[in-house]
Amino acid sequence: MLILSDDFARMQNYESYTKTKDQQKQMKYKLLEIVESVFGDTFTRLKLETRDAIDMICFLATNKGFVYAKDTYFAKEHNISARTIRRVMKTLEDAGKIVKAHRSSSKHNGRGAAVYFFIDHPYFTHWKEYFGFDVQADVQAESAEIPCESKDVDRKKVSTYYLPNNYIKDHFMYKTIPFIKGVPKLINQTFKPIFKEALKDLYLRIRIASQKVCQSSSITLSKKDIHSVAYESIHVLFTYIKTRSMSFEEQCKLVYHIALNKFNDLVKIEDKNDDNESVTLPRKIVRKEMLPDWLQKQQAKVEATENEIDLCREESEAEEMDRMKAILAHYA
Repeated sequence: MLILSDDFARMQNYESYTKTKDQQKQMKYKLLEIVESVFGDTFTRLKLETRDAIDMICFLATNKGFVYAKDTYFAKEHNISARTIRRVMKTLEDAGKIVKAHRSSSKHNGRGAAVYFFIDHPYFTHWKEYFGFDVQADVQAESAEIPCESKDVDRKKVSTYYLPNNYIKDHFMYKTIPFIKGVPKLINQTFKPIFKEALKDLYLRIRIASQKVCQSSSITLSKKDIHSVAYESIHVLFTYIKTRSMSFEEQCKLVYHIALNKFNDLVKIEDKNDDNESVTLPRKIVRKEMLPDWLQKQQAKVEATENEIDLCREESEAEEMDRMKAILAHYA
């Protein structure tokens, strides 16, 4: 059993079962009595440091029904070996009092530190449904005996290449999750376990925001852009409600405004790109074919006449300037 990082974050943020110190003490004593019943008379013969470590394990499991501290942590705190802690937890697991799972490692794709769930804790029913624990199968797997029969010589050999592949996967994400109609597949897979049926209403608010932006800006958004903004908006909402309590109506309003701002930013980027394309002027085409002689002579006469006019204009302007300077000098 592998617990992904997102699932482990939800486990840590789950509401605590015990509200007061007295409730926490009662739950610890209840779990400790179960541990003592498993060991029986040998519990009193354990080292004091080992019994203190067991007491600490039961105390940490009171709030949410599981312990995720490493074996080396308990060993260091109580000056015992990590092997002793693993032996204690293995005894409880064999007795069917705890269920062991592993966190996903951040350094590689394998298993990380162990997480122990106490079966007798009131929250275990929730974790069993969440992760799909098969407690009876886990407890009976080691004690079940496989009947062995003698091989029949005359039995026809059947190739196993064409037999169906039955892969058993414990994680709840591998189970068939009924998708919500009208919601994209990626959003269904990611947020369906969190928002359940309310995900449809959240996605509807995002579509309303996209329609409003399209009507106001006269721009048609692509399906890919809508799905991308929807995923980002719902993810922002999820990170926001992890630290704050909000009603469903407030969640709908918040995801609508988040999506509306993202769509407006997307439209502004598209408008800027359109303006940059419109600034580009068409290239002027210069024709280079040969002109006839009579047309070249006529153009030369026109250019000579224009040059004479420009010279006369420059001379008249120079004379006018000289006359004005003389008048100014007279008055000075």
